[in-house]
Amino acid sequence: MKKKILVLGFALMMTASISACNAKGSASNDAASTQSQQAESKQDDTKQAESKEADSKQASSEQEDIKFPEFNAKTVAGEEISSDIFKDSKLTVVNIWGSWCGPCVHEIPELQKLYENMKEKNVNVVGIAQDSGSDFDAVKEVLDKNNVTYHNIIPEGDVESFVMSLQAFPTTVFIDSNGNIIGGIQGARDLEGFTKIVDEILAKQG
Repeated sequence: MKKKILVLGFALMMTASISACNAKGSASNDAASTQSQQAESKQDDTKQAESKEADSKQASSEQEDIKFPEFNAKTVAGEEISSDIFKDSKLTVVNIWGSWCGPCVHEIPELQKLYENMKEKNVNVVGIAQDSGSDFDAVKEVLDKNNVTYHNIIPEGDVESFVMSLQAFPTTVFIDSNGNIIGGIQGARDLEGFTKIVDEILAKQG
């Protein structure tokens, strides 16, 4: 099972030119944060433009028979939750983040807006707080500060192994009602960026 989870994690590895943190917790530079170096800024601008063009392809790329690990866990709010939650929605946006990651925290309000806006389309949003087991108070503070109402899972077992196999945060995966991962992106997005990706996936689902 661990080997399968690692393969699943590596399948989602993408060069994140949009603001992201690596697994060790350091932030990567994007076009907006490299103004002091003109050459680097031009390079980052090009990468960011290419990344935006590739978002839809990344998010909707076929990953046959790759399922999100089944789980029975608790949320940061203390509620029981299981992988059966995927059955209740046409699409679930699962955002994997950490309280130590600036870009992760920055996009939390955008995900809350997405959650509120997409209910009518039967789209759910779920968070997985990578460090909720080791730094619970910091995670809860971020969620409380941003009035987050969507579930945030404390990762355990196979889900924790999957989370730890990722190379950058935030990572967002898109899961259908059968628990299949049908796409994934790395790096922070705003509401507009998330909405565009979700709408394109829904259109392809029919």
